[in-house]
Amino acid sequence: MNPKYQKNRKASIRKRLCQVTWGWYSISMATGGIAVLLYNTPHQFTGLETIGKIVYVFNLVLFLSISLCLSFRFLTKSSALKESFQHSNETHFVGTCLLAFATIIIGAESYGTSACGPWLQVALRIVFWIYVAISIIEAIFHNWYLYHHSMASEQPFALVRLLPSFPAMLSGTIASVIASNQPQKHALPIIIGGTTLQGFGFLMSLFIYGEYFYRLNKSGLPKPSERPEMFIAVGPWSFTALALIGMANAAVEKFPVRYIISYADSSHSETVTVTTGDIALVIAALAGIFLWTIAFFCLCIAIASVLALCKAFGGAGAPGMSLPYWSMVFPNTGFVIATIRIGQVLQSEAVLWVASAMTILQVAIWLIASVATIWAVWTRRMLWPEDAEKEEGEKEC
Repeated sequence: MNPKYQKNRKASIRKRLCQVTWGWYSISMATGGIAVLLYNTPHQFTGLETIGKIVYVFNLVLFLSISLCLSFRFLTKSSALKESFQHSNETHFVGTCLLAFATIIIGAESYGTSACGPWLQVALRIVFWIYVAISIIEAIFHNWYLYHHSMASEQPFALVRLLPSFPAMLSGTIASVIASNQPQKHALPIIIGGTTLQGFGFLMSLFIYGEYFYRLNKSGLPKPSERPEMFIAVGPWSFTALALIGMANAAVEKFPVRYIISYADSSHSETVTVTTGDIALVIAALAGIFLWTIAFFCLCIAIASVLALCKAFGGAGAPGMSLPYWSMVFPNTGFVIATIRIGQVLQSEAVLWVASAMTILQVAIWLIASVATIWAVWTRRMLWPEDAEKEEGEKEC
């Protein structure tokens, strides 16, 4: 639609709020991810933690605001919730609500542990298992729903179809963060549960990757409006790497000395040179480096594909601001944190400095996307009814 024509039109606040979709949680995902990234940045300066807390609180407000807008949309029109699941594109983004909430849980552990009492660890433990249950239900029944209604044929961009399984995979990331501060009897099942769901989500993503790379080889790059979503491919590799290393770090402290090993060796020798946690950490570190490499490849392919749209590189020009651009933030945040984890486990100051530089760049991208979104909403390019005649004729949103 012509932007000049849009500026001359009028739309009520009610109609604009009804344009909020499940995909808007991607903004909260990105913002929560930035708050977690600021906490984990290896080279801190005075006041950085305070900035991180501000971003975290802002994300809480953002998450609540999006939830209220969606609730308003669904309550205003009784069929809106059902229609959101039936829409070939929007239905795939339902899981972003859980992904955004995952960043809130991780942020609560990061920023709340030092400020709150033991009750926080109990609360996080309870919330973790509730999140696990909901993410499993989401992964099974939402995927079944998509299969049952043949949604794949209506959503040709493969990477979007891994989103229903993504929240389950983030259970491993949450476990890697909260397990270290839990009592041993609770930490052990959290680590095992996190490993289980991390593996499930990662293996589900491999199925999608097969089609994604097949289509890249067969049909070439996606259309311009979908290219920012190519950054989604960075996520599963990165979050699996950081989750494995994080859970292995917790295992070093929380696993019993002869856990699992005692099954193969029934002797009760007092001398133990290598513990189960030590073995887990070595394997996780090597696997993390392996996964980081393919994540880096996907990141470079996505960057080159988006830059190819720019006129400076001979392209026709990148599409205007839209929600898919937020795909450039959350997956890449996982990549940066995975880099930090690898640098820490390898005790490499060079890698940690690279991660700090990547943090600065990632925060800059988040700020640019935030300003661009605000401007797009202000200039009526986002949160605006697309069809003028249809909107004017409708009595309900």
